[in-house]
Amino acid sequence: MTFRVLMLASLFLFPLDAPAASGSWSGTSAGGGVSVGGQILSSRPLNPTLPAGARLSRISWRISLLSPPPPGLQIKLCTQNRCVLLDSLSGNKQVTTSLTASGPFYFVYSVESRGQLAPALNVIKNQLTINYY
Repeated sequence: MTFRVLMLASLFLFPLDAPAASGSWSGTSAGGGVSVGGQILSSRPLNPTLPAGARLSRISWRISLLSPPPPGLQIKLCTQNRCVLLDSLSGNKQVTTSLTASGPFYFVYSVESRGQLAPALNVIKNQLTINYY
């Protein structure tokens, strides 16, 4: 074989643009409380350490409350520029929006009702897992 044939064959065996590494990151933060409807509760920030240029592929979450969720509870996972509505206290979603992978991430809680909440909304723990590529 000639040198050129060997070089062409090596391009097929060893592509120049290797895919980026994939992985996951998990973090937790303490919660807080809301005793009156219409107020907004934002969690402490979660700051993932991901490789430069990482892009989100899936998020998973688990939220622990002291008591059952009040009617009208809305939960969002937010970055500084965008929020994603979470439909339950735990689950996972394919990321199709432009959430930035670098964070920080915040859980944002609101209750669409007026007046005193009985019992109050008390968030014990927020857990977030990020899958990236």
